[in-house]
Amino acid sequence: MSTVNYIKSIQAYCSQHKLNLTANRSAVLAILHQHQGALSAYEILAKLQQQQANTKPPTVYRALDFLVQQHFVQHIESSSRYIINRQQQPFAPHPLLICTQCENVTQIGLSASLKAELEQFAAQQGFSLHSQSYEFQGLCSACQARTA
Repeated sequence: MSTVNYIKSIQAYCSQHKLNLTANRSAVLAILHQHQGALSAYEILAKLQQQQANTKPPTVYRALDFLVQQHFVQHIESSSRYIINRQQQPFAPHPLLICTQCENVTQIGLSASLKAELEQFAAQQGFSLHSQSYEFQGLCSACQARTA
């Protein structure tokens, strides 16, 4: 899907759910959609400053806070980078496969049964899960082939 069509679909979703998708939020979302990998907030800021020279870090962080809260974007906690949620509605965080060599990030689906099993295991330990952010680190197939 083109970036323009993607932003239009997000605008329609926000309108339907009475969410305020500001110009800055759309701009940050467009930058992440155009980029194939994950970006740090300062990398996003640098790209946004090419479009709007006076943009300051709080502008990017406020936009990212909203986009993460709505699950349009996912925060990669281990590297403090952000990646667009390429999954379709409903928007939700997805487990991430992170290559420790090339830093490629792949979103994967997690079955309902595995989610339930994780929650059950946590409950048996007297633990209540709050976040559904799962990050798995290893080597992608391309990096495995290069090291073989």
